[in-house]
Amino acid sequence: MLSRVAVVMVLVLACASCAASRPPGAPLMTRDAANGQAIATAIGAPFHALFKATACVVSTVIVVPTAAALALTDRREREGEMAESYAGLGRNCYGSYTLEPI
Repeated sequence: MLSRVAVVMVLVLACASCAASRPPGAPLMTRDAANGQAIATAIGAPFHALFKATACVVSTVIVVPTAAALALTDRREREGEMAESYAGLGRNCYGSYTLEPI
């Protein structure tokens, strides 16, 4: 059985592995702000992935029936409304699930 120290060490290293470096051309930050951002990125990555996955599931539950209902109508704007629904679903479900630093 692992000791508590070992479990905490594994969790800290797992959170630290989620950290990303700042992209090239990013605005200058003070050292304290950069350190705070690194901590927030490392600890916030699992939360960001969880929230993004939840938003994807909720969006799917809303968009699929809406698109099906719009397909049954003869509205002139239905193609645009369906395209907007699909675009929102794409924004919520695709892309990076990691928290990127600014």
